[in-house]
Amino acid sequence: MKAYLVAGIVLASTVVASGSALAQQRPTKPGTDAYNITISCFRGPTRDVIWDRPNAVFVEDLVKIGYSYPQAHAIGERICRDEWGVGQHDYMRTSLLEIMAKTPPSH
Repeated sequence: MKAYLVAGIVLASTVVASGSALAQQRPTKPGTDAYNITISCFRGPTRDVIWDRPNAVFVEDLVKIGYSYPQAHAIGERICRDEWGVGQHDYMRTSLLEIMAKTPPSH
């Protein structure tokens, strides 16, 4: 049951890449939707994964659903620093789903 809930939360999530113009104009406000996980990463000026890191809204959304801050930050780092995820929003969403299925949040 918990796995279905987690899967539903992630499937209902939106993927936002911070480099897009839309993300720069309208970032997701933390706490606006209890079932929304915003995958938001800071990307450096190149496609190389050098400065990439999770934005605060991504980490805060993971904490909100039950991960500790260190767990949420580690998950965010894993998703944002994966070179295969650069510009591949579906890949990032799938990777997050896999991580959450293997390590569900504890409440």
